[in-house]
Amino acid sequence: MLTAIEDSGLLLVRADGTLSDSDYDRFVPFFERVAARVPGTVPMLIELAPDFSGWDMGGLWRDLKFDAKHKDSFGRIAMVADSSWEEWGTKLFDPLFRAEMRFFTPVERVAAESWAREGRNAS
Repeated sequence: MLTAIEDSGLLLVRADGTLSDSDYDRFVPFFERVAARVPGTVPMLIELAPDFSGWDMGGLWRDLKFDAKHKDSFGRIAMVADSSWEEWGTKLFDPLFRAEMRFFTPVERVAAESWAREGRNAS
């Protein structure tokens, strides 16, 4: 499941379980509304829950299409996850994003939010 809220221009996203195509049916229009309303780029804090297991095939395809289509809309991306995701996530996502991306552990969540907000409208 993919849930998202907007807090003063920062998009707070949480991924639980296995992401599917239907998760993006809800998330993409929400992101596009925020990106259209917020000037500049949209910073994000993406939290991978302990039970996050990745994507099913439909979810992975939708995620890749979303990333490619909206790459110019992304501000800083703070990823909050168990350290085991850091190397894997960097290899997967780094080539897809122009935005600055940094990984944080769950105990560093407050620092992650501050870091993402600092880059507001930086691009």
